[in-house]
Amino acid sequence: MSRSSLQDLGRIVGERRARMAREVRAGLTRTPRSIPPKYFYDERGSKLFDAICELPEYYLTRAERELLIAHADGIVGDTGATALVELGSGMARKTGLLVRALCARNPSPLYVPFDIARTALDASARALQAECPTLRVEGIVGDFGTDLPLLARGLPPADGPRLFAFLGSTIGNLDEEEAPALVRGVAAAMTEPDALLLGFDLVKDERALHAAYNDARGVTAEFNRNVLRVVSRELDGDFDERAFDHLAFYDANRQRIEMHLVARSSQRVTLRAIDLSFDVAAGERIMTEISRKFTRETIEDTLRRGGMRLERWIVDAGGAFGLAVARKAAV
Repeated sequence: MSRSSLQDLGRIVGERRARMAREVRAGLTRTPRSIPPKYFYDERGSKLFDAICELPEYYLTRAERELLIAHADGIVGDTGATALVELGSGMARKTGLLVRALCARNPSPLYVPFDIARTALDASARALQAECPTLRVEGIVGDFGTDLPLLARGLPPADGPRLFAFLGSTIGNLDEEEAPALVRGVAAAMTEPDALLLGFDLVKDERALHAAYNDARGVTAEFNRNVLRVVSRELDGDFDERAFDHLAFYDANRQRIEMHLVARSSQRVTLRAIDLSFDVAAGERIMTEISRKFTRETIEDTLRRGGMRLERWIVDAGGAFGLAVARKAAV
């Protein structure tokens, strides 16, 4: 690795740690306390999430993949896309289906993964290029929650329309104001021919939702507690993850799953890297994630408030999961 590359990597790591310090401090000093869900995902957290995706109770990943198997080629063809821009790409587990369609229709397609983790960008690029040697990959390191202007400035030129993708129902981790704001940020990076592909979970029987976030093996509970390990390691803290219980429930009024960690006993927590100490009462909750469930009405409202219009609505036969194709609304 060159000296300049090492300097860039050091800068990225430093910026990520500074952002984490700000966000964790803000979340743990408000009432109720919270930790952003993106901090689930260190190496252990990613492996736990992979295990969750294989659980019989967790239908989301399978449902979205089946939709992409059936519709990826048609989506790429209908949008005329020559490039794929993926937000929060991670290891690009389902991206191959869209990339395969791009490669089949274009002599030199472009893939632009946008993710906070440089290692994930590099690994997914190698895997996709091995499958499609003509694929050009130009990753952008950034956090889709805060760095969308960076995406707009850093997009490489494409030979035609671009398909922006936000998959995995990650839109559900954003609340009623954050989700339209993200769509608005994506719209600002788009040109008129471009399109957005959005994956989302649908409102359904509460028993299925409860089971998906409270699996019998307890993998989701371990994944939930892992956020405390990450925060303690990165911010020199002393969270005892075993002193917290996993809690996940469906709030029907807000149509969302909430995940919390509940303190089994009163305790004092210190995060030395940010000079923060606080007391957690027995039974006190720390919110770690929301996962909103959508209807066609709420998806259309999210898109409209973000400056886009729904063009295509795709739902699986069981009504579990959906994909939406959208374009910028006329000004």
